[in-house]
Amino acid sequence: MKTLYKQITDYLTAQHEEMVSLLKQLVNIESGPDQSEGVDAIIDIFKQEFDQLGLVSRIVETEYAGSAIVSIYTPEDVENDAPIVLSGHMDTVFQPGVLSEHGFRMVDDRFAKGAGIADMKGGLVIALYTLKALIHLGYKKHPIKMLFIGDEETLHRNSNTREVMLEELTGASMMLNFEPATEREHIGVSRKGGAMVTIEVEGIGAHSGGGAATGRSAIVELAYKIIELESKTDIQRGKLINCGLIEGGVSTNTIPAHAKANIAARFSNQTTKDEIIRDLEEAVGNSHIQDTTARYEIESYLDAMEFTPAVAQFADHFIRIGSDCGYGDLIKNKSEGVSDASLGVVAGVPTLCSMGIIGSGAHTLDEKADLESLVSKAVLAVSGIIAY
Repeated sequence: MKTLYKQITDYLTAQHEEMVSLLKQLVNIESGPDQSEGVDAIIDIFKQEFDQLGLVSRIVETEYAGSAIVSIYTPEDVENDAPIVLSGHMDTVFQPGVLSEHGFRMVDDRFAKGAGIADMKGGLVIALYTLKALIHLGYKKHPIKMLFIGDEETLHRNSNTREVMLEELTGASMMLNFEPATEREHIGVSRKGGAMVTIEVEGIGAHSGGGAATGRSAIVELAYKIIELESKTDIQRGKLINCGLIEGGVSTNTIPAHAKANIAARFSNQTTKDEIIRDLEEAVGNSHIQDTTARYEIESYLDAMEFTPAVAQFADHFIRIGSDCGYGDLIKNKSEGVSDASLGVVAGVPTLCSMGIIGSGAHTLDEKADLESLVSKAVLAVSGIIAY
């Protein structure tokens, strides 16, 4: 195997300049929320790459979110029909115009900055060159399915991408998700689940002077509910309920008839998710102010990536391979963030996350990536796949 690992490393090292060039191209395309045209431009780049490699591709279009591309490479005389899924997302969190000052730029000979460079355009490059290396080496064990998504950062709020991914993951042999790693030794074995929730309260509007006896404040009722819900947060158990936005009322001297809150929830497993749903139902069903009513809506969510025995065993395989192929020591990392790797676990597929570029500052204008890890992380992915 040492000879094979050297072949993998030599091939990918020779591709480093191309990898950096592609990363620069991707970072300099704006693909933030509501910028589906940017996601489409990235899809065009990858489809051309996939076409040249002989993959069969289809575009999954959505009306109100970024599209997805699903591409499959099937070797001749493939030994096992269960595909290996290499996944990532093409969207970022940044607003239009950010690239005027925060496009791709080198910091020194090794590091570069740019909006979206780590989360997760660097990972898309690593996934592509993992595929290229496998094809170059004549890999025949499994088909390789590339699953690149256009709306992960909004938790698939305006699409059916979650259902599409679960369908594409059904029957897969493994899933590697190329979110960034903050440390070289990290491989992702669990992630929080997340949900975006709105609560709306209806009261009775009235003048705050003459109508004080008849008015019922939707804002005050909403305040009770926010305090009630946030009191249920239990960080030690991985349970978080956070109200990030509130709105309501029409003027200072009017008792407000309507109020709305936007809440983000985080949970470590399905049990905690169900508990949060019960908390929401209880909060909206219990009125502190007479004659007010409330409702809640889960606008989007991603399941938790739970640390299952299958994930643990899969991680152990990559820990062994990391040592054998020359990558170095690896440790199992449990992240507070959310990612589509959760859907691999939901689908019953051995899954790892954080297989992408090593970087820092994700979701900030100081986002930075270690360009040397383009090669080293691809070597790790290819070696782990071949030896699996």
